[in-house]
Amino acid sequence: MTALVFAALRPLFLAAAIALHLSHPLAGSAEAAGFADIELTATPISRFGLTSDATRFGELEFRGVSGLDFEADGKRFVAVSDLGYWFRGTVERTNGWLTGISEPQWAPILNAEGRPLGAKRNADAEGLRLGHLNGAPVAYVSFEQTNDLKAYRQEPDLALSRPQPIRLPKSAKGIRRNRGFEALALAPQDSPLQGAPVLIAEETLNRAGDHRAFVVNGPLAGEFAVKRRDGFAVTDADFLPNGDLVILERRVIMPLGVQMRLRRIDAARIRPGATVDGPVMLFADMSNQIDNMEGLSVTADPDGRTRLTLVSDDNRSFIQRTILLEFIWLGPQQAAANE
Repeated sequence: MTALVFAALRPLFLAAAIALHLSHPLAGSAEAAGFADIELTATPISRFGLTSDATRFGELEFRGVSGLDFEADGKRFVAVSDLGYWFRGTVERTNGWLTGISEPQWAPILNAEGRPLGAKRNADAEGLRLGHLNGAPVAYVSFEQTNDLKAYRQEPDLALSRPQPIRLPKSAKGIRRNRGFEALALAPQDSPLQGAPVLIAEETLNRAGDHRAFVVNGPLAGEFAVKRRDGFAVTDADFLPNGDLVILERRVIMPLGVQMRLRRIDAARIRPGATVDGPVMLFADMSNQIDNMEGLSVTADPDGRTRLTLVSDDNRSFIQRTILLEFIWLGPQQAAANE
């Protein structure tokens, strides 16, 4: 199962984290459809820096799966594994700090015939967003090997849902396998993008060397680009309440290990033919509690603050971890005041 790491963001950086240890259901038979309980243990991580007790990092404050998203209550979540599985549970917090996950369950994602997706080339689910399609609640899932987008009805049972393909813009061709649609975001309904799904390729670049990206439908449907900087790959994206787009990025530098970065994009600049860029909200490396960070979700906490949750993919490797990080977004003004 994809490793998880969650974090909550504020107008600066406030974070909390837990390391998750799953008894991998993928190792056994998983042909039966429907959610099943799984065994999970969580170890709290009390600080983001390995050698520092600092809590503020750029625009975020620390609050100690390939893709995930939260339901409206900000506690119950759904995630996807890049081997073709749903994972869901409830985040537990104490005094606003992430402390564990309860009621963890998993289920195979089904194909159009109602069977598990099977081979990796068909099961490489990377991006996930909970939204609506024709008034019905659905889970949008992007697949990196086949480079397509599908919607699964959440009701009456997500685990038994069969996919509805979502038509992509005609320009969405030539996307490389295993370098494709890893990032998936849903624009706010009241924004110029009018709730449209947004896809960003991990490392499929245009002629200018920037990440190819697409607004899937709506009045601004078409291709745009995200400026590629410093060799980072795009692994996920989500929108802030103010309409800005947050992009999660990852870079591997051997023998130094993995680095991660969050960039904030002015979504008002997104339109066909545009190339967008924005400031770094957070940078972290192996001096911080990170791993192969691949999932991002933006929610609101009970006090109305903006929370960013990040999760890592452990690639089923004994040298990697599933980490869930949470940060509170403090905003660019407060970030500048603390520099």
